[in-house]
Amino acid sequence: MPFELFLPAQFYAFFLVFARMGSAVMLMPGIGEGLVSTRVRLTFALLLAFVVLPAVQPVLPPMPATVPGLTLLVAGEVLVGFFIGSIARIALLLLETAGFIISMQIGLASAQAFNPSLGTQGSLPGAFLGTLGLLMIFVTNLHHLFLLGLVDSYTIFQPGMALPLGDFSHEITRMVADGFRVALQISAPLLVIGTLFYCGLGILSRLMPQLQIFFVALPVQLTLGLFLFSLILSAAMMWFLRYYESVLTRFLSP
Repeated sequence: MPFELFLPAQFYAFFLVFARMGSAVMLMPGIGEGLVSTRVRLTFALLLAFVVLPAVQPVLPPMPATVPGLTLLVAGEVLVGFFIGSIARIALLLLETAGFIISMQIGLASAQAFNPSLGTQGSLPGAFLGTLGLLMIFVTNLHHLFLLGLVDSYTIFQPGMALPLGDFSHEITRMVADGFRVALQISAPLLVIGTLFYCGLGILSRLMPQLQIFFVALPVQLTLGLFLFSLILSAAMMWFLRYYESVLTRFLSP
């Protein structure tokens, strides 16, 4: 290939890979957080595209002859990257849901703290679980599984092929439903204990109407809730990591 044709072809291939990698990195847990500088995320996406390019270049389609064709091709790659990044992001956000449910049971529903994953105020247990889950993802090298899934996605969603948009929407819906299910499973012990605790308070208020239930129950509820939360924390993280790994392995080629 003449040199004057080699450079445009390489730039086209790099830009096509960057379209998928960049959109996925923008939603990637850890790198894609709002607190991370946009320059850092852009640099990471460029380096990732540069590293991945030799491995996926054989499956890239030739450069379209028209601008609309190139636009549709790039838009498809951006959509695939957003889809993969959204799946990983939704899987992480289940910890925020579990934390909110736990906060309702242990008396911390009104206590708010800045949540870096959401970029807004959130419940204290949700912020703690979200930060701990993100830390565990990097400690256990599950972020490598995300990057490997991005590379293997070129065998599942080949560039230039028709995208299964119906399957994309179905998978996103299923991920949201599974996220609520896993969040309930993580917070189930505190849900059960909290329900029994409230039932006991109701019986006690009927037996002793003069007793100030609110002032007596709040310290007990908070102490008991934090104690139970510390007991289930390790099992909850193991359950989350197992679920997160199962989500990312869907993008690995057999």
